[in-house]
Amino acid sequence: MAVEQAKPRQLELPDYIRILQKRKWFILLVVAAAVIMGGLYSFSSEKMYTASSHIIVQQQPKGFFWVTGKEANILPTVALDTYARMARGNQTAKLTVERLGAMPTSSRIITTVEEVTGSIEAVVIPPDLLRIDARSLDPTKAVAFANYTADSFVQVNTEMRQTESKGARIFLEDQVEKAKEELERVVAETVALSRDAGLSDVEMDSQAMSVILRDFESQHVVVGAEVEQLRSKVAELTRLVAEHQAVTVSTQPSANNEWAQIRVRLSEAEIALTELRAKYTDEHPRVRDAVARVEELKAQLAETPEVIEQQAIRPSAILGQLERDLAASEVELRSAEANYAELGRAVSEMQADVAALPEMKQQWRSLTARAEAMREVYLNLQQELRQAKLSEAIKQGNAMVMDTATTARLVRASLGRALIFSGALGLFVGLGLGIVLEALDDTIYSVDDLRRVTEMRFLGVIPLRTDESTELVTVAAPKSPPAEAYRSLRTNIRFALFDTTVRTFMVSSAGTGEGKSLTAANLAVAYAQSGESVILVDTDLRRPVLHRLFDVESAPGLTNVIVGDSNLQDTLQATEVPGLRVLSSGPLPPNPAELLESEHMDELIEALKEEADVVVFDSPPALMLADAGILASKLDATVLVAESGQITYRALSDMERVFGIARANVVGVVLNKLRVTGGDYYYYYYYYYHDYSDREGGRRRSGRSDSDAEELAERMKDVVSNGND
Repeated sequence: MAVEQAKPRQLELPDYIRILQKRKWFILLVVAAAVIMGGLYSFSSEKMYTASSHIIVQQQPKGFFWVTGKEANILPTVALDTYARMARGNQTAKLTVERLGAMPTSSRIITTVEEVTGSIEAVVIPPDLLRIDARSLDPTKAVAFANYTADSFVQVNTEMRQTESKGARIFLEDQVEKAKEELERVVAETVALSRDAGLSDVEMDSQAMSVILRDFESQHVVVGAEVEQLRSKVAELTRLVAEHQAVTVSTQPSANNEWAQIRVRLSEAEIALTELRAKYTDEHPRVRDAVARVEELKAQLAETPEVIEQQAIRPSAILGQLERDLAASEVELRSAEANYAELGRAVSEMQADVAALPEMKQQWRSLTARAEAMREVYLNLQQELRQAKLSEAIKQGNAMVMDTATTARLVRASLGRALIFSGALGLFVGLGLGIVLEALDDTIYSVDDLRRVTEMRFLGVIPLRTDESTELVTVAAPKSPPAEAYRSLRTNIRFALFDTTVRTFMVSSAGTGEGKSLTAANLAVAYAQSGESVILVDTDLRRPVLHRLFDVESAPGLTNVIVGDSNLQDTLQATEVPGLRVLSSGPLPPNPAELLESEHMDELIEALKEEADVVVFDSPPALMLADAGILASKLDATVLVAESGQITYRALSDMERVFGIARANVVGVVLNKLRVTGGDYYYYYYYYYHDYSDREGGRRRSGRSDSDAEELAERMKDVVSNGND
C-alpha cells in the first residue's frame, strides 16, 4: 500500500469550483490589479487624433478608349491590397513629405518619411474604395497626412501606369534621333565619296538622283495641287457660309426657354436627390434640403408656360453643315500646307545635293541603297513614336480622390472598455495562475485527494471545529457532529480490525500540530463510552499534552514506571470519563528513543494489556523523530492522522515508509480538520458504512458489529438534524 506520487491529478468540474472557492481572494486580487492598471493606462494615455480621406480605384476600364494592337490592355487589374501597400509605401510618403515641405510658410509642415509611414493606415473597403487613416498627436498633421497622402497616391498611381509607355516613348525618341543622324551621315558620306572619286559615269548617277528628285518634285506638285484645291474649296465654303447667313423673322409658337431651364434644373435636382438618398436616409439634412429644392422647382415649373409666342429667327437649314465642312476643310488645308512646305524643303535640299553632286565611285549604288534603307527605318520609327505618344496620353491613372478630411477626430481609449478588457484579462490570468498553483500544490485537502494518492484504508473524517472552547468534545458535547465523528472513527477501526485481536494501538502523524494527541484522547473517550476499559498512554516524551487535556498530574508517569521509580497501578490516574485512565508522560528524559526501545517498555506494554481492554498510545510525530517508529513496532496497530490542507503527498509517503520499515500494522489514515458543511456529514458516514461493508463481506460480521452499524445509522440521523439546527 504505497503512495502514488507520480500519478497526475485530473482536474474535473468540482475541482475547478473548489479552486475558485479556495483561491477566490487571489483571483480577485489579480482582477483588481488588472482593472487598476487598465484604468491608469486609460487616464494616462496621450490624446491621439485621426483623420480619414477616401480614394476610389477603378478595377475595370470605364468608357471607350482608342487603342490598337498591343495597347489593347491599358488598365491591368491590380488587387486592392496591393494599392493599400502602395499607399503606405515609402515612395508615396516621400512625395507627401515633399509636398508638405513646399506649402506656404504659415502652413508648412516639416516631417519625415518615417513619421508619415508610421501614422498612415490604408483600409480596403470593397469593391473599389481605399480609406486613408492618419493618426497623430497633432490634429493638423493628421488632416494633412491623410489628404496629402491621398493626393500623392493618385500621382504615384498615374506615374506607375505611365512608366511603361513613357519608357517606350523615350526609347523611340532616342532611336528616331539616331536614325536621323545615321541617314544624314550616309548621305554626307555618299556626297563625299562621289566628289572625291572623280568617276566618269556621273551621268548615270545623276540620272538616279534626278529620278529621286523628280519623285519628290512630283509629290511636291501633287501636294501643291491639293493645297490649291483645298484653298478653292475653303474660299467657296466661305462664300456659301456668307450667303446663308441671312435669317427670316416670323411670329410663331415657340418653346419657353425659361420653362426648359426650370425643367433642366428640376432634373438635376432630382438626380442629386437620388444620389443623396443612396448615401443617406430621408432624415439627413442634405436629403431634406434636396427634397425641398425639388418641390420648389416643381412649383415653378407648374407656374411657367411651356410654349410662348415670339419672333423666330431661323437660319438657313444647311448653314450648320457648311460651317462644319468649312472648319474641316481649313484643318485639311493647314495640314496640306505643312506637308507641302515640308516637301518643298526636301526638294530644295535634294536639288542642292544634285547640283553639288561630284563624281561618284563604284560604291555609289550601295551607299544609295543604305540611304534608302535608313530613310525607311526613320519613317517607321516616327510612326512608332506617334503610337507611343498616343498610348502615353491615354494611359491615365485609375485612382481618384473621392473625399478629403476636413477635421481630425479625437481618439482616446474608452474607460469602460479598458476596465472591462483589463478585468476580463485579469480574471483569465487569475484563473490560470490559480490552476497552475493548484497543479503545483501537492497538499491533501479532501477525501478524494487522499484516496487518489494512497492505498491505505480510509478510516474517517474529523471535521474542523469552529468552537474550540473545549478540546475533549466527546466529553463536553457528546451529541455534536465532531463527537459523532470520533465515535464513527472508533466503529471504523473495529471494522478494519474485525478479524484481528488488537489490544494496543498507537495514534501518530507526520508532523506537529496535525491533531494526533487530540484524536488519541477523544478516541480513547469514545472507546470508554462504549463500555470498554481503556488506558490512554502519553508516549510523547518531548511535548506531552494529555495531562493538560484531562487535567491530571504529569508526574509520576510513564518514565517513572519504566525506570522503576513507581508502580503502574499507583501511576495510572482516573478521569471524569468512566472506564478511562491516563498514564501521563512523567519527567521528560534526555534519551526518549532509547527509553522507548528498552525491554522495560516491552514489559510495561504487557502490563498495560493486563489492566485494560484497549490501550491507546499518543506518540511523537513520525517524520521528525524515531520514537514513533520504535513504538509502532511494539504495538498491535497504528492509526495515522493527516491534517487537511497541511499534509502533503510527500509527507504521507514518507510517513508510510517509516512505519513500513518498522514493520508496523497500519490500520488506516484519518483526515483531520476537514472543512465540511452539516449536509456533508451524512455523505461521509454513508461512505464509511458501505465502504467497510463491501470490504469485510457485509453480513459476515458478528452481532456486535451489526449493532454498531445500526447504532451508527441512528446517530447519522441525529447528526444531520443537529447540523441543520
